[in-house]
Amino acid sequence: MAEQFTELQTAELSEAGEREESPMNPAEAGAKETVSFVVFRLDGERFALSLDQVKIALRMVSFTPVPDAPPWVIGVIDLHGRVIPVTDLRERLGHPAKEPHLNDRLLVMSLAERTFALVVDEVKEVLELPVSEVETPPDPLGDSRYLRAVVRREDGLILILDAVQLFPSAAGLDA
Repeated sequence: MAEQFTELQTAELSEAGEREESPMNPAEAGAKETVSFVVFRLDGERFALSLDQVKIALRMVSFTPVPDAPPWVIGVIDLHGRVIPVTDLRERLGHPAKEPHLNDRLLVMSLAERTFALVVDEVKEVLELPVSEVETPPDPLGDSRYLRAVVRREDGLILILDAVQLFPSAAGLDA
């Protein structure tokens, strides 16, 4: 089984190059009329992150554990000659722990020139939708550090996460 972890397969989710960060609500939208998100599953729930922050999705690969790392950092991987921290999104969101599995995916993100990978169960889609469909979380959820917005779909809600709040040190902010 370990041999399957050694193959690194990537799927480009967006074009390379500089992109402006997508607005999360109509007030921030200005001239932009649509926003794009990468939708993924974690413990049966659908979450999303701004497509502007996600660089690629990978099949799970073997990672090297790092001693004395924060509890949500489960190790590091070598991605095209760069050492990338692998983070456990379950730990960060307070979900029950689960050992990484071959069927899991890694979302490689960039924040403020720092790159890291998130372990997720499944990458569902890249979703482009009108800004008007992205809602500010209702009270008291608006106080959640990690929840940036909510999108209603026919088959349920998608919670839009704030990567900067999830990983403030990666964004160059104090934790």
